[in-house]
Amino acid sequence: MDYIFECFFDDTFDQITRNGLQDRQSRRDVLDHLSAIIKGCSEGQDTQTEEVAAIAVLAAMRFHRLAKEQNGKVCLMGKYHNILYIGLRTCWDWGVRDSEVVVQLLEAIYECEKTFERIFLGALFGPHAPHFIAGWRSDFQDQHENVRAMVYFLKHATREKLTLPVWIPRFEQERQLRFIDVPIESCGKSSPLRIALQANAPEMLLILLRYGATPQPPDGGASVIIALLDKLIENGRNYSYELVMCLKILLRNVTMIEMPFKPLLYAARREMFFERYGRLLVDKIIGKEQVYGVPTLRHLCRCTIRDILRQHHQLPNGIDTLRLPKRLQRYIDLTEELEGPAVESEKPDVPKPASAARAKLGSDMPRLETISSVGEEDESEDESENHVQLLEAVTDAEKAAVAAFVATSDGAITPEAKKAAMAAYMANLPPDYDPELPPDFDPDFPPLSS
Repeated sequence: MDYIFECFFDDTFDQITRNGLQDRQSRRDVLDHLSAIIKGCSEGQDTQTEEVAAIAVLAAMRFHRLAKEQNGKVCLMGKYHNILYIGLRTCWDWGVRDSEVVVQLLEAIYECEKTFERIFLGALFGPHAPHFIAGWRSDFQDQHENVRAMVYFLKHATREKLTLPVWIPRFEQERQLRFIDVPIESCGKSSPLRIALQANAPEMLLILLRYGATPQPPDGGASVIIALLDKLIENGRNYSYELVMCLKILLRNVTMIEMPFKPLLYAARREMFFERYGRLLVDKIIGKEQVYGVPTLRHLCRCTIRDILRQHHQLPNGIDTLRLPKRLQRYIDLTEELEGPAVESEKPDVPKPASAARAKLGSDMPRLETISSVGEEDESEDESENHVQLLEAVTDAEKAAVAAFVATSDGAITPEAKKAAMAAYMANLPPDYDPELPPDFDPDFPPLSS
């Protein structure tokens, strides 16, 4: 089958002018012819169509590589480069599952263009916008199909852990970026995530973040969160729904909003931040816990888990391997938000100690609540049983009784302590003491003489 596809590309491209594949219809004509050959080879060789399509894509890349080598390893562009997009569309049409083949195709495109704008622009703006932005028409019929195709290539790039060298002018160095973070040349060398935010497209933003886009794009631009906040305050308190949704989705991926105005001290930065964006805090567009507070533990866990999975190219499929409830998996995957504050375990009601007895010692002064070991966490039940419930002393006689009781037994109930307390109490009673108990005496409270 390799020879069949080599002959097809040689014969077809001999009859096409250099810019013969510039328009979309010409590429579709070649694709229709190629699809017929793929289907025929599949039926004749009794092979899966996606396997035959993978062979066709390899033949297209081989044709491009040979033409490039004959020109001193410089791409001739025109039809010699557009053949790669014939292979790109073939992968999508026939659902090629060989990630290695798909990634080789993406690498061949990047070597010549240093961007993937023909994959991302149609998904971000629709199939017609690329013609006005970059001068070419999308190979996909509508935006929905382009988004699905973008996700298809994202999955294969993630599976093969594809990283590409990208020159960042701001840092004046080359960095290895993931496929999803590669800047788009015709949009000011901005990353797809930054462009989605500029286009006020929360749906696209969510897709990009779910598939591993860095919340702070590594394209060397300014903070995307601060840029969103600036756009929100442009029209006073007339907030755009799309902008608010973009901000909410983005804040699910960052632990804190890094305040600008560096290198000023934190106190000055906080004051300047509130002066500029205070109305967003008042209107609860942003939460103070993500500015100068403490984020919730579940949010910190989500951000940490996503960062680790992103570093290992495991978003979003790696979330399914976590041994967590489905609801928490959806929470980490940004598809479900757990509303309300964190659920706190309800503490059992600690029984209040019984009210103390009221003694009529020349007046109707009530006794205060007893000092009890009930509810103390650092004492065992055995220890609490040996402790007496001491009343707060309110008369001289009671003070003397308590002092004698504690001095004799150190708080343990013993006959000697009872006798000492009773003797001290009787010795300090006033002369006009009436031994009759008050009518509101609590019989559940054991008297010291018992």
